[in-house]
Amino acid sequence: MTIQPLANGASGPRSAMVGGTVEAATAVLNAPTEAVGLQAQLETYSALASRWPQASETERPALARALSESRFANRIQTTLNVFTRAAWAGPDAVPPAPEKQVLAAFDALSAPDRQIVAAMRGGAMGAFPLTSVSDYREQLRSDVGAAETAAATPDRRPDAVTLSAAAQARLQGAAPPATEAIATPPPPQPRSLQMMAALAAYAKTAG
Repeated sequence: MTIQPLANGASGPRSAMVGGTVEAATAVLNAPTEAVGLQAQLETYSALASRWPQASETERPALARALSESRFANRIQTTLNVFTRAAWAGPDAVPPAPEKQVLAAFDALSAPDRQIVAAMRGGAMGAFPLTSVSDYREQLRSDVGAAETAAATPDRRPDAVTLSAAAQARLQGAAPPATEAIATPPPPQPRSLQMMAALAAYAKTAG
């Protein structure tokens, strides 16, 4: 069960250096991090995850065990769960509070856990090199800056109001009809609505 080369042609993960098989990669994920290195385990996990869509039915059981049951897979899940819970700003938070909460939660992690979160959340699985801590933190800082700018400069365009023909006739002095409709566009939605909804969904399932 050989791990196929990456489609993007980038340098392959270190899992290829230990035999290139799912069994060899699984051994890396089950080894103590101190023995094989955190970066090697992150690259190996990412390579196996990116392999899943193209894997054959005979490969997938071994891949599934490595990605969900290995020692390092459990560490990834624990780290991401801790980060996601800490990043939740609450159901009533409005920008830039959610973005600031995510950045604060990231900064509060240990150095190894920040590396795990950056690698798992910063880019697509199988993309090499993995997203670094500094690059991911810059992404989060940019999100905060964008949210602060949006909150400080709300949309001040006047509301657009469309009058029906009957309403226009009434303004011109005609007798008012029985009913008339005045249509206005819906208010704009906050930019962070999707992120807040995702965190809210997580909080409900994890709580």
